[in-house]
Amino acid sequence: MATEKLPPLERYIRILELLTAYPGGLALSELSALIELPKASAHRLVKTLQEMELVDAGSAGTSIYVTGPRLRKLAFMSADSERVAVVLGPFLRELTQELGETSFVARLEGSSVRTIAYEAPEAPWRGFILPGYEMHPNAAASAKAILAFQDDATLKRSLREPFEQLTPKTNLSKARLLKEYATIRRTGLATCIGEIDEHLGAYAVPIEVGGHAGMYSLGLTGPLTRLAARDQDEMAACLKVYAQRMALALAVGGDRA
Repeated sequence: MATEKLPPLERYIRILELLTAYPGGLALSELSALIELPKASAHRLVKTLQEMELVDAGSAGTSIYVTGPRLRKLAFMSADSERVAVVLGPFLRELTQELGETSFVARLEGSSVRTIAYEAPEAPWRGFILPGYEMHPNAAASAKAILAFQDDATLKRSLREPFEQLTPKTNLSKARLLKEYATIRRTGLATCIGEIDEHLGAYAVPIEVGGHAGMYSLGLTGPLTRLAARDQDEMAACLKVYAQRMALALAVGGDRA
């Protein structure tokens, strides 16, 4: 069937399929030829997809079109967690060797945040983080670093009250938690100071994939006595560097690993 006779939705899907197949992008003339539509018609379709953030313009000064941030986010959301863990594993090992603490990656799955990979140091004390463990939205740094960037609908499903009190320091107030989320969005750092275990601390930062935060987080956990002896700003900076490297690895091929 000629493209011009296809339903409008199918035309949009054809464009998205083509841009997904050509990571380097396609010019409007190439898209027009491949979907067998006049350039004016192809341009209207592309502009609509751009408004929905499903298509994006390539480098400045070019007329190349690539997949947009919203479409890339959907791809990351559908990526198998085990394959993502394989891609990020080397970074976790390097980070744990550098800081001597347990590092881990968590991921949003539905309305819950769960760990998908971790690396523990060869030390007498380890912060054990098992893959698949659900992180408390009101206490775990890794969950806060993800949920702080969600919309109201997702938060309504994720923040189920009453919250479980794990230690005297566990936050049980949703209003206070939302204020903490706002701070995380501003600083890019989430903390858990004795909120899950009185002797345990954790820091986490979002991993921005496809230009969006709110899908993955990178965390570091260890005994409070050790973490307190470190400079928080330096740890945060280190985590953010690794998170940027992980985001790049995912963008290059994590969702196709």
